Amino acid sequence: MKKLVLILAILAIVPTAIFAEFGIGAAAFYKSPVLLGQPIDLAGLNVEQFSFGADARFKLGWFQAEGLVLYSSGDVKSLNAYLDVGVALDVAILRLSLGVGPNFTYNIGESSPMQAGFNAKVGADIMLGPVSIGASYIMAMNLESGIHIGTSSGLLGIQILFWL
Repeated sequence: MKKLVLILAILAIVPTAIFAEFGIGAAAFYKSPVLLGQPIDLAGLNVEQFSFGADARFKLGWFQAEGLVLYSSGDVKSLNAYLDVGVALDVAILRLSLGVGPNFTYNIGESSPMQAGFNAKVGADIMLGPVSIGASYIMAMNLESGIHIGTSSGLLGIQILFWL
């Protein structure tokens, strides 16, 4: 029985490894007022509104899974993880993606260190051979009442990924 399970696992892993794409790289995000209708105040930009980290993506056909880890150094220093699954469509050199998933926050040095939530992410990447340069917007979602575009101030970011 163990040999049969091992053979089936190998038969599933080999085609996936042949046809799948794996990308890893860096990301920078800004706490954005874009959907609030507020003007972006360039004079008010400071490092505490930015988050920096790593981005990893797995793409197989139209399916895409993504893990994004960001460090934020704002009023509360935190480590944020966004795990999204969704679709990614390639149109010429452009890759358009849409995903949803959970997000986890660890607030460093706070009395309530752990938080969890749900997010939606939309992105576009320009594929330049084994490198992609992209922009994404991450918006928090409430499972009971959905997305509130008028009151959301999500994260607007850029990524550079190296694809294997």
